[in-house]
Formats: sequence, C-alpha cells, structure tokens
Amino acid sequence: MKYKFNVNCDDNDYLDYNVFVSLKSPYGRNQMVLLRIFILACVAVSCLFLLAKRGFEANAWINIVPHIIFLMIMEVLLNPFFVWILKIHIKFSRKRGKQGYSPVSEFEFYDEKFIEITPDYSIEQKYSAVERISIITDKVVYIHINSLMTFILLINCFESEEQYKSFIEFLKTKCKNIDVY
Repeated sequence: MKYKFNVNCDDNDYLDYNVFVSLKSPYGRNQMVLLRIFILACVAVSCLFLLAKRGFEANAWINIVPHIIFLMIMEVLLNPFFVWILKIHIKFSRKRGKQGYSPVSEFEFYDEKFIEITPDYSIEQKYSAVERISIITDKVVYIHINSLMTFILLINCFESEEQYKSFIEFLKTKCKNIDVY
C-alpha cells in the first residue's frame, strides 16, 4: 500500500463538491453554458414574437424592455439560484436518509488500484477507470470515475504538506487528465 487516508465529509463538503461539478468542472460548465443559451433563446424568441405581433413599431420595442431585464436578472442570479437548489436537495436527501456521500471513509491507494472503505460498502477501482482528477489547491482532490461518480479527498486527510505533494505526484503517474484550480 502506497497511501492510506481517513476522510470525514459533511454536508458543506458535499455542497462544495456539487457546486464545483455544476459550475466549474468541465462536466458542469458545458451544461451551464447550454442552459444560459437556452434561456437567451427563449427570451429572444419571445421578443421576436412580440415585435412581429406589433409590427416592429416603436411601441413594440419599448415592450421588450421587461424581457431584456428578465434576461439580465436570470444571467446574474442563475449561479446563486443553482447553489440554493443544491442546498435544498442535500437537506431533503438527508431527511430521507439517502445521502449522496459517506460521512466517514478510508482510502487505500496501491500501485494498480485504490479502494474506498466505508461502514456500508467497499469500492475497488483501477486507475484506468479514472476519467479525470480535479485538484482545488490546498482544499480538496476529486477523483472522477465519470460525471456521476467521484471520490472526495479533503486536504485535512493528509498528514503533511509533503505527503500531499507526494500523493499528487503519484496521481500524475496514474491519470493523464488532471486539472488544477
């Protein structure tokens, strides 16, 4: 065994992960861009429909101002609204007893595989299954198997700065797609 870590996650760590995946990661960034384009297209179609219905007169142009204001508000508030929805989702998941993460886990990293052991399950993964690794410097390491499955290693699970740096170098030998934020 090369490395062994004990990780304790809470709702805030899981929220940070979901915000990262939804707004900053390559997975979520594309979806957010598409959502913004969809909102823009809906407002544009509504404005064109309104203008065409009123014959493109000066009065019709004034009537599209609320649509443009709505668009600007949506663009500004989309990310905070999305974070708010994620918080509500995590809260309700906890109430139903179906958390999307294990609060306590142990990770063991070997030369050819790594294992996550929790009180409820054990998952073994080969490094070839890792799609990408996201490192938020001095905060967390996300090991993405795909867009839906990620392992979270918080910075506080490392014993020292040297161990953290050594582990990152180890990961670089195992996965080609490493993003540092």
